[in-house]
Amino acid sequence: MIQEGVQRFAIPDCGPRKGDEASREVCRAVTQVLRADLQFENLFKFVPQSLMSAIPPMDPENPNFADWKGIGASVLVITRAQVTGGEATVEVRVHFVDTGQSMLAKRYSGPADNPRVFAHQASDDVMTLTQYRGVARTKIAFVSDRDRVPGRATKEIYIMDYDGYNPRRVTVNRSLNILPNWSPDGRSLAYVSYRRGNPDVFVASIYEGRSADLTGDKGGAAFAPAISPDGKRIAYASSRAGNMDIWVANIDGSSPRRLTSTGALDTAPTWSPTGQEIAFTSGRSGSPQIYVMDTEGLNVRRLTNVGSWNDAPAWNPSKQFGEIAYTARLENRTFDIAVVDIATRQVRQLTQGRGSCEYPSWAPSGRHLTFACGRGGKWQIAVADRLGQTITMLPAGPGKNEQPDWGP
Repeated sequence: MIQEGVQRFAIPDCGPRKGDEASREVCRAVTQVLRADLQFENLFKFVPQSLMSAIPPMDPENPNFADWKGIGASVLVITRAQVTGGEATVEVRVHFVDTGQSMLAKRYSGPADNPRVFAHQASDDVMTLTQYRGVARTKIAFVSDRDRVPGRATKEIYIMDYDGYNPRRVTVNRSLNILPNWSPDGRSLAYVSYRRGNPDVFVASIYEGRSADLTGDKGGAAFAPAISPDGKRIAYASSRAGNMDIWVANIDGSSPRRLTSTGALDTAPTWSPTGQEIAFTSGRSGSPQIYVMDTEGLNVRRLTNVGSWNDAPAWNPSKQFGEIAYTARLENRTFDIAVVDIATRQVRQLTQGRGSCEYPSWAPSGRHLTFACGRGGKWQIAVADRLGQTITMLPAGPGKNEQPDWGP
């Protein structure tokens, strides 16, 4: 087991098994992306490139562990690659430097046109040696107007790799599609679409190219879908009873039940990791605040008391942390991302001075989160560690990109 914050990783350049440019190109990508993936996890220290360059060239098949120990490395990650007929083969081996013991040996193969995939796989495999789950192969869904139709309010749903690369479009209905939410198996997305004029909740099977309307025959408007951790239920806000309330139904939309029935606006449900509670936004106190209830609509209590406007809660999926991120208007007129500890009600502010930041969503590991920040009409997707110490804007592509949801 690799201990957090103790081991010092050395990740030398990938060694191509053949001298052709295609093999060298795959190696360059694997080196760059694997280093970035493991650095993103923020668990390890790394041997600087300058020190790795100071020792004799390494024989990948028979590394001199004394050299690596001499520059302070405790874990050595060796990668090799080759391309044959458009197919790439990438190997990764992980050794304890002190003993030379092999902890991991993997081989990946597939089309050579996207070598980032191999690096992401390798990163997540290295993370299995820790107590944490890696996020390198996870996806983020988001909303963008990059393919808008002139003269029409058009936004489509897209998905991209966790680091902002390989964005691809999911919906193609030339309408307004917003508020995506992943299923726990990563094969479906719930979202709101105006394709039939009224806002309704749809669930798209993204790898099968089909979608189902869950609320179109129920009347009223429906917003903010949230699929339960077991994938069997879906919560959403609906005005079918005359007021915007929280409802829960089976994942196919059947057997809907209303959980709230005040005269206030109740919306934006989010499930607890156990699936036994739901947090949501309600204006019942006079301004939008975050509340929590059980899945029968009972035991309702207010969670937020700091800030004049708190909305869009996202429950950390890790049972380790017990916290909810949300959009908060705290000290000025802009919105920021805040996190409230459920047990203590203590609030920490993650963003400041970045314009307005909205719609937080946690990584499956609960150790990072994503959100959108906008200034001057330009909105982009950001990722941050859960304490907000490192915030990075993602290269998600053109257009106004917002409402991210981090999936498996």
